[in-house]
Amino acid sequence: MKRIIAGFLVTIAISGCQTNPHPTQAHFERDRISQQLSTSLAESQICLDKAKENETVRRYFAEIMYYNDESANKHSLITNPLLPTQDQIEVIKGALPHLTKCRSSAVDGTIGTPYQVAILKLFNAMDAIYIKLLKTEISIGAANEGKSRAIAEHKMDWATATTEVNNRINNMYNTEMEGRRQAAAAMMPYLLQQHQNYQNQQQLMYQQQLQSILNSRPAITPPSRTNCTRYGNQIDCVTR
Repeated sequence: MKRIIAGFLVTIAISGCQTNPHPTQAHFERDRISQQLSTSLAESQICLDKAKENETVRRYFAEIMYYNDESANKHSLITNPLLPTQDQIEVIKGALPHLTKCRSSAVDGTIGTPYQVAILKLFNAMDAIYIKLLKTEISIGAANEGKSRAIAEHKMDWATATTEVNNRINNMYNTEMEGRRQAAAAMMPYLLQQHQNYQNQQQLMYQQQLQSILNSRPAITPPSRTNCTRYGNQIDCVTR
């Protein structure tokens, strides 16, 4: 489960909605789910690590059921044709309470997402295997094969859930961005009118300032002209 959740976190970070300087509700939803799964993963892992400190749980993973795909004993357990002994049945009964209590973190951490369905489906499949083991209806090998099939199907369910979440986030993003575009388009006539009003006010202000400058200039008088006429020894001059 740890690798599956980590895969989702990478997927959701690179898909979903485009980078936007102004976060949308889709961004918040993406981050909420990522944080929710991260917390769930951390809490589940802490619980499992604590459970593996129990001797009965260690015997369970060593003799009856492999822990994960990297477990060195996975192949030997899958090929084990034997039914569980009475002692091993008691080991199963003693280990399951420690392991199943870790489920709550996984279930709670996927509330409100399609991942919860995938998680519950996996747990139901494992419970059916435990019941058959306790009734000695299947061998240890068959139980481990059943676990492998359940995990493989769980991975497909998880991938489907990831696609569903990404599509939902994309739709949220596209819807919100379309709403923003429509709001901007509705505001455009008002903004254009405001801009035109501003330009008109500026032009009027410039005209008023120019007229004020012209009005404050001193009056300009035309240059005078003097004409003189001689009459004998007398000169008469007229200035106009």
